[in-house]
Amino acid sequence: MRYSETREASAEILRLMLQKMAAHPAAFTPLTYAVWYELISGINPALTEASNKLMEGGRKLDDRAIEQLHHNFVSDSKHEESFDARQEKINQLLSKLAGFTAETDKHANQFGNNLQAYGNTLKQDLDPAKLEALIGNMAGDTNKMRGSVQTLQSQLEDSKKEVQKLQRELKSARGEASTDPLTGVLNRRGFEAKAQTILDDAELIQKGLCLLMVDIDHFKKVNDTFGHLLGDKVIQAVATMLKFRVKGQDVVARLGGEEFAVLLPETDLAGARVVAEHIRQGIEKSKIRRLDTQDFIGGITVSLGISKYQGNTVVEMLDQADKALYQSKEGGRNRTTIFGQ
Repeated sequence: MRYSETREASAEILRLMLQKMAAHPAAFTPLTYAVWYELISGINPALTEASNKLMEGGRKLDDRAIEQLHHNFVSDSKHEESFDARQEKINQLLSKLAGFTAETDKHANQFGNNLQAYGNTLKQDLDPAKLEALIGNMAGDTNKMRGSVQTLQSQLEDSKKEVQKLQRELKSARGEASTDPLTGVLNRRGFEAKAQTILDDAELIQKGLCLLMVDIDHFKKVNDTFGHLLGDKVIQAVATMLKFRVKGQDVVARLGGEEFAVLLPETDLAGARVVAEHIRQGIEKSKIRRLDTQDFIGGITVSLGISKYQGNTVVEMLDQADKALYQSKEGGRNRTTIFGQ
């Protein structure tokens, strides 16, 4: 889920959005709502940076600017177009390779036919002049074939380099599409894809599989009190703590806003609780420095919910962990709850 703010939080974002949107000439379209929602909520740092540059010197966001921002930083179509463009390059490259090999194959067939003809000629009685001419023709054909093979080798080497370049670009594009830009951990899309890969590995999950949902307590108050910059720093600090506390095949993701997920293969409920408590206690003891005053901010805590894999889907595990998380919130926050217990 791209947006995970509560009804109350989203209502506050809406209020701020309307104030901001009224000061700009762009029409109140769904694209405009989406852009301003992500700007106000602070969930899209790349969008924030780009829009700030656009608004330098008091410039206002018009329809064209909104459309461009939405296309580049909000819509998934940018990634889809990137994949399509690179796929087309790969198709063109494969077509070129097919042409190269077909031409070389044609030369090879001709060379084979010529060798057969030379062999038949050699069975005849040849005078020295004819033999010399025949050897000259054979040498010429051999050189042509060698040249054709060398050309193919060169073309294949160039194509190999181009394929490697495209592979790097595709890998980077996939990474951008599945990674949260603020924290560097997986986003919801990347998490679900990775989780499904783990669920498909029976050997990996035979020792157990648990999922943690982690939510920063009173995060709206942090934003309201200290601003979105510190809020972003809190989110980054929590992500760093999660990455520090997990290992091996464990998967960390930011699902949206202040909510994270941690998937723990080869881990039973007892082990998942230990990991969850290490995370909770580590964050509770941590302090974050403000950029403006350099003062340390403490008192940041998280609530956690745990679910266990029992042949269900990733979405069902997330739902169960979310229900356990809700119990932690209702029970006073800064605590861990296991689903069904």
